[in-house]
Amino acid sequence: MRPVLFLLLAITPAASAAEAVDYLRDVKPILRERCFACHGGLAQKGKLRLDSGKHILGGGVIVPKKGLESTLMERVTAADEAERMPPEGQPLTAEQIGKLKAWIDAGATFPADEQAEADPTDHWAFRKPTKPTVPAGRNPVDHFIADAWTRHGLKPQPPADAKIFLRRLSLDLTGLPPTAEQIAAFERDPSEKAYAAVVDQLLASPQYGERWGRHFLDVWRYSDWWGLGAEVRNSQKHMWHWRDWTIESFNADKGYDAMIREMLAADELYPTDLEKLRASGFLARQYFRFNRNSWMEETVEHTAKAFLGLTWNCARCHDHKYDPITQADYYRFRAFFEPYQIRTDMLPGTTDFEKDGLPRAFDCKLDAPTYLFTRGDEKQPVKDRPLPPGLPKFLTLEVNIHAVKLPAEAHSPQLRPHVLANALSSAKEDEVGAIRERATADLAKATGTPAEAKAAAIRATLAERTLAAKRADQALRVAEEQLAKTVGIRRIGPAKKVFAAQEASRKACLAAEKPSESYTPLRGSIKTPESNVESEASRNKPFPTTSTGRRTALANGIASKDNPLTARVLVNHVWLRHFGRPLVANVFDFGRKGTSPTHPELLDFLAVDFMEHGWSLKHLHRTIVTSQAYRLASSNAGADVATVKADPDNRYVWRQNSVRMDAPTVRDSLLSLAGDLDATRGGVAVPVSKQAASKRRSVYFFQSHNEHDKFLTTFDDANVLDCYRRTESIVPQQALALSNSTFALQQGARIAGRIAAKTDAEFLTAAFVLILGCTPTAEERTACESAMAEFRTLAAGTADEKAKRARVLLVQALLNHNDFVTIR
Repeated sequence: MRPVLFLLLAITPAASAAEAVDYLRDVKPILRERCFACHGGLAQKGKLRLDSGKHILGGGVIVPKKGLESTLMERVTAADEAERMPPEGQPLTAEQIGKLKAWIDAGATFPADEQAEADPTDHWAFRKPTKPTVPAGRNPVDHFIADAWTRHGLKPQPPADAKIFLRRLSLDLTGLPPTAEQIAAFERDPSEKAYAAVVDQLLASPQYGERWGRHFLDVWRYSDWWGLGAEVRNSQKHMWHWRDWTIESFNADKGYDAMIREMLAADELYPTDLEKLRASGFLARQYFRFNRNSWMEETVEHTAKAFLGLTWNCARCHDHKYDPITQADYYRFRAFFEPYQIRTDMLPGTTDFEKDGLPRAFDCKLDAPTYLFTRGDEKQPVKDRPLPPGLPKFLTLEVNIHAVKLPAEAHSPQLRPHVLANALSSAKEDEVGAIRERATADLAKATGTPAEAKAAAIRATLAERTLAAKRADQALRVAEEQLAKTVGIRRIGPAKKVFAAQEASRKACLAAEKPSESYTPLRGSIKTPESNVESEASRNKPFPTTSTGRRTALANGIASKDNPLTARVLVNHVWLRHFGRPLVANVFDFGRKGTSPTHPELLDFLAVDFMEHGWSLKHLHRTIVTSQAYRLASSNAGADVATVKADPDNRYVWRQNSVRMDAPTVRDSLLSLAGDLDATRGGVAVPVSKQAASKRRSVYFFQSHNEHDKFLTTFDDANVLDCYRRTESIVPQQALALSNSTFALQQGARIAGRIAAKTDAEFLTAAFVLILGCTPTAEERTACESAMAEFRTLAAGTADEKAKRARVLLVQALLNHNDFVTIR
């Protein structure tokens, strides 16, 4: 008997007849968890399947009633790790081994009608969605939600109070609470027509793009640069251009398919459009200076998770254990990105790339090969088998790659008119001629004949060197004048300067007399170092005149209506942020290890409808928020007892879900209620040193892995490394921030000062409505009136000053109420 097996059997009593092991209950879960990945429907290594009793018997790895003689038992108990199964992870536990042996010893019986694993390519998320029929005039959300209520015997809660609902809607769509005027108008006219108008108004507001842009900047891992000192090691400087593109795209209701194409391939599709090129900040953000493979790994992982909802990174070291993605598929996906690097293009207004510039992707090494790494180890590339770009077969998408010939302004960005304008705006009078000659030579080199390029380069070189000689002669005269003013031993230093200036002038004059084509081109872009050891010569190489077209092909595949995943993943993200819970539990894993949707027909209807309406986010929002399901109360109060018992987790949406505000919404709401919010849109990120005093929306704050705003961090701000869904925590520091921080105290005082009310009773009602979105109950009113009376007795000053202080303290108390930081 094997030593390991003997030891395990010694500590694992054999199952008695009274406690016989059941195959479905005790054995199959072990096999599913530890064996199916290599021996199931997805893969059959060694031509062995263990996903049904029939396959197990047919595979010859067990001898019924003879567990110790079964190959299966030998392999799971082997002492040699090279022999032991499963090959990865921890060995089976003693209890698990005991159950396998007991099942075999008992005869290895299993149900006759047992089904093996289904074809992994037939997984629900890998099938193209179809659009179910919905009765005419019925909101599709309500149709499918109500169907689930009927099937599960559930009774929904009534609609939410108008004020609570308007607050929910406004915070959902804009990230800001409604004003007192908006609340009053909504209560005056609760008609469907008026409600639809409010929805349209909120969707049309610029605050919509700021709110929903922030959501997807989370998903796309937006981050400003970080590194050491001024050295950029991760992401890129001036990433705010991508942030602004995102916000503007949401406000303009740009199709999501177009957004994907621009983020992945704007440099190939729109190579001279600076507005669209901002989108490739998605790729610029992935930059990591010290390891190209780490850079590529993050690009593959987060492109797949963000757009396809798949954990592609699992296949870097081996075939995916759950989804039909092979290790070769992983590297074929990587091959789409292999040639790209990052550069920063000059923008109108400055020649200083430290002050501004457009970080963007471009294909640099067009023939860069992609090798499969043995066990994911970059030190073990399989160099005899470079892999071409491609997508897994289960997606059934054509990938048509065509090289892209780039226009001159794309591969020679110094030809852009603003580059010359920038150079001239900061030039001295005597530099203008040389700058213009250099610009002419740049144009001739990119678009002229060889003879024209040579002649223009000679003229540019002559102009540049003549200017240098003139400057050297001026420097010599200055040195001579300084020497003439000195006497005695003090003449030594100035004399040396004169000799040096004479030599410099001589060399400059000689250079100006020699014909040459070595002028200095204008600089319209700088390449980001592709590693910490790249030379300046490498960085200064001309940009390629063509691009591979790989990323265009990938973008077209991801944004295709035939792609079964993209629209579903997007809909799931939007649903999560409207209902506080997604239709598919894991928003970045739609694979076989994930969970099925709670409402599959609803998900598919919304996905297809979304694509049919031009991939319009605003259309999707409108469909969701105009449903009756979205308007349900979130409270359990008065709920049907049987419904609560049958669905305590609200999987089937018989009420709304209460959701904690995310960090930007807490901060922005305080500023908005105080009338203090700076509505300025876009532009350079607010640095951390100025954030405490800033009144701008939080989306415009500088945010990186190293630098964070303390207030936002307290309320679970986005993790720039991975934030597909924000965490929600309740910790004492949050109450302290709303009670004691200078920011919260200042805003509370301003909020109190803005509420126009003659009496305390009027003030109390107005404060509840404005801050919490509801009127106070009788008990709350009594408690608050008593508290305000006590506040007045404790405050110093005149009667008016005491009354004012009491109101401020009441507002601060309401800001610490759970209903303020909760979207009901």
